[in-house]
Amino acid sequence: MAFLFVSTVALVIILRLFVSPRDPRPTPEKKKPFESGQIAAGPGRTRFIIQYYPYLLMFVVYDVIAMFLFAWGLNLRALGASGSVPVLVFIVVLLIPLGYALHLADHRENW
Repeated sequence: MAFLFVSTVALVIILRLFVSPRDPRPTPEKKKPFESGQIAAGPGRTRFIIQYYPYLLMFVVYDVIAMFLFAWGLNLRALGASGSVPVLVFIVVLLIPLGYALHLADHRENW
């Protein structure tokens, strides 16, 4: 079964090399920055301001966790105490890195 899987993946990769269009010569048109179909309004690369980056990372991580907690909250009565204890441990385990991340976010020299 593993041999069949590896063979199929190898065959797909090899066929992709023959089927996909390639143009090794980059033209100036291809090198232009693309802004959602509009004419470029400025330089293609700008400076990335990292001031709010730690908060963005925390939001992405804890937003997914909030979805899990919402699903748990919807079934809270059905789960009872047996479902509450693991979630409370889960919350405590997540509050520790959240506190540390907020501490680091206050110190911009770390980012």
